Amino acid sequence: MQRLDAISARRKAMQSELARERHRVDELIAERRKNIEERRRKGDNGRAWQVLQQRIDMGETCESDILSGIDKSPEAREVRGYAGKLAGYMRDYVEDVDDPDNEAAQGRVKLDEQMKRLHDLESRLNAQA
Repeated sequence: MQRLDAISARRKAMQSELARERHRVDELIAERRKNIEERRRKGDNGRAWQVLQQRIDMGETCESDILSGIDKSPEAREVRGYAGKLAGYMRDYVEDVDDPDNEAAQGRVKLDEQMKRLHDLESRLNAQA
């Protein structure tokens, strides 16, 4: 019984730690999003994004509509064209996992391994509950 209590306490502690980490990550994402939006408003990301951010602020469009093609404005088309090219370059770069000098690819491999360990651990903890 003591072992079960210890496992339960450990599980609760890990869940609390995970919740704190999720909260921290959510805060970082919110801060980054705020900074991105501010740069767009200033025009640091180009005129197209400046116009689109104004439209986002007024509730006329959203990032999802811009990137998915629902927004047909010239600015959205410009951003999609650029995003498509950039995505292709990034995909090629990240998929080159055989290159030990490719930090992005090696980082993705490490992240994938850590996520698998996290999911395995979570599954084991849920099975013990």
